[in-house]
Amino acid sequence: MKHVCLSIAMGLLSAACFAALTPNDYAEGSDSDRIEAAVAAAVKTGERSIEIPRVNTKRGQPLWLIERAILLPSDFTLVLRDCLVRLAPGTRDNLIRNAGTAKEPMETNANIRVHGVGNAVLSGGVAAHFDPPGDKSGWRTIGVLLCGVRHFTLEGFTLEETQAWAVSVENGCAYGRIANLDFKNSNKYPNQDGVDVRKGCHDILIENITGETGDDTVALTGLRNDKQTNPGVRSMQVGGNAPRPDDDIYNITVRNVRAKVAGGHHIVRLLNQDGIRLYNIFISDVMDASAAGEPRVQAGVKIGDLRYASMSTCKLGETFNVFVDNVLTRGKTGVRIQGPLKNAVLRNIVGYDGCTNLVERTAPTENVIIDAKQF
Repeated sequence: MKHVCLSIAMGLLSAACFAALTPNDYAEGSDSDRIEAAVAAAVKTGERSIEIPRVNTKRGQPLWLIERAILLPSDFTLVLRDCLVRLAPGTRDNLIRNAGTAKEPMETNANIRVHGVGNAVLSGGVAAHFDPPGDKSGWRTIGVLLCGVRHFTLEGFTLEETQAWAVSVENGCAYGRIANLDFKNSNKYPNQDGVDVRKGCHDILIENITGETGDDTVALTGLRNDKQTNPGVRSMQVGGNAPRPDDDIYNITVRNVRAKVAGGHHIVRLLNQDGIRLYNIFISDVMDASAAGEPRVQAGVKIGDLRYASMSTCKLGETFNVFVDNVLTRGKTGVRIQGPLKNAVLRNIVGYDGCTNLVERTAPTENVIIDAKQF
């Protein structure tokens, strides 16, 4: 009996020793102050992980209102446990971003993980915080923003009515996983994309994406600009639009996307201009979740574009090794090829509810194999 009691006591002690730090451990200041205090303590102790729980004990309710972005340092895990984290009214900042973006000059980070457990929700607020609303107000309109982060995970939470794009990774993000995200963006503000992968990013898996986005659900967009066209105006890339040595986007897998687009844009979009190459892209199992009477997407998958170039338009051979398999859509087009494409396979492109234009090609292609169906 003594051994049993000792084992129970040891177990309770162990559980207490390893209980996660939470903002509820701190009583002073705003919700942002308390979250930052927990992060700082976790770094100091070496635990390098905190949990935001469902109930905010100071408020006495399941709500955390933040007045500035949660900054995550390297080698850090943030657990969102069945909680609602929302931008406080009027807050003009991201929900979450890596700490290196707050440095001057900006620093890179590594090994950052954001895990949602249960019904974890990140909310952009209940009204527009920017004038003008949407992406024209720059990178602080993005919900979750990572720049130059190697080895990262974003998974298991809902993004609700973000001020513009919900998630963006850019300028050197690599070896990452973005998974099990659900979107509740209704096109309330301009450019409510789901997941955006920007220039210089590679070796990233995007999977199990659901819900509704205002604009493109998943977009890979490589764009540069060698001129500062609007001094003082933030771009949508915190790391800047200027060319870097490795701005290509490559080794990206996008799979199991089941979504609808309130603004009628695209479910998956590939776009590269300005000399950026986009290659080794694997897209599979894309399902249009819209119902009859709802907006039709322009395309289930769109490759290339006639617009957005600042330095040079995409040339044949700059978008290559693209593999698209299993697209089901009621959109205006199954797959739209609007930019030069080389070495690609498009298989099992299926239209329904009036979608008969399965593959539309208006740009030069080379070695592109197409297998499309309709019913």
